Amino acid sequence: MKGIELKTTIQQVLRKYPFTQKFFSSKSMYCNICSCKKHETIFQAAVNYGHDPETFLKELKEFIKNNEKS
Repeated sequence: MKGIELKTTIQQVLRKYPFTQKFFSSKSMYCNICSCKKHETIFQAAVNYGHDPETFLKELKEFIKNNEKS
C-alpha cells in the first residue's frame, strides 16, 4: 500500500494489487478492462466517476489493507 497517492495510475494499482479489481467493480468502475487505466490516475478516475478523490483514496487503501493477506 506504500506509495499509493492520488497521482498513482490505475494500472500501477492493478499490477501491484490485482485483487483491487473487486474494489473498482464495487464502485461501478471496470478499470481492469478499460484502456484508460494506463494513464488515468486515481484522482482522475475518482472525479470521472463522481467520487471525492480523498475519500476514494482512503477507501482504496483500506480495501487493500483488509484484503492484502487474503
